[in-house]
Amino acid sequence: MDEYRQAVGALPASLAGPLAQLAAETARRVHEVRLRAGCPVWLNVGGALRPAAETPGCPGALAALRPSRAQMEQALYALCGGSVHTHQAELAQGYLTLPGGHRAGVGGRYFLHPEEGVVLQEVQSIDLRVARDCQGELPEAVRGLLQGRFTGVLVAGEPDSGKTTLLRGMAAYLAGLGRAVAVVDEREELWPAQTAAARPPVDLIAGLPKARAVQMALRTLAPQVILLDELGDLDEVRGLEQGFFGGVGCIATLHAASVEEALCRPQAAYMRRRGMIRAVVQLAGRQAPGLVSGVHRI
Repeated sequence: MDEYRQAVGALPASLAGPLAQLAAETARRVHEVRLRAGCPVWLNVGGALRPAAETPGCPGALAALRPSRAQMEQALYALCGGSVHTHQAELAQGYLTLPGGHRAGVGGRYFLHPEEGVVLQEVQSIDLRVARDCQGELPEAVRGLLQGRFTGVLVAGEPDSGKTTLLRGMAAYLAGLGRAVAVVDEREELWPAQTAAARPPVDLIAGLPKARAVQMALRTLAPQVILLDELGDLDEVRGLEQGFFGGVGCIATLHAASVEEALCRPQAAYMRRRGMIRAVVQLAGRQAPGLVSGVHRI
């Protein structure tokens, strides 16, 4: 199934219908669909954000669409599969993971409940990110890095620059080298259930907070390398640290537009002080998703 139509198909018919009418040639290049109450729909096409009405092949119904607050509530309900309560843990972090590895960022009014934690009161915007299975050969510089004893690698790039895709390719390449690879996939975006047959021979811990999953992997899976998407707080870094000084390599992605920005992030700064980073793989950006602009040894 076309990834774009699979992603927008998770929305209610009043929104999915106009979105599905987008010309196929344009739909194949859509990375994000941004829905905001009372505002025009915006699309990220090939890394460029623009109103749907200014996008080639936009049907009139989509150009005229201004989601109402009721439609936004219906969209949230549909994206939660009819049960908002069961997705409360994800919503507390501002996102929903959808079948196929697609993800919806949820903006709106939240409040901090003394017993239930972060609770969404009103949804005002939804950023629907289309996950695509973009496979390609790893650049020679990345392959050379993984063939050695690399120990610690950060994959840095701005949002929508292809970090997850590159991490997926690195996991497959390492498995092909005969390494014992453990992948921590908290949001189940690397290999969604529908694509499990395409997963390389790696051990996967999905659906758990990354800090806990890293500790589980270290205790039970005897990995040589641990990979995780979107390096989080210092608890996760300290979990990796235990593996690092036990001879386990780690590869993690990090939001940063440059190597300098990456190394200034608190997580990376801590790892660098502890000697946990040996290289940073920098992606070119959202205009060229998946393109590696350089491999920088530390």
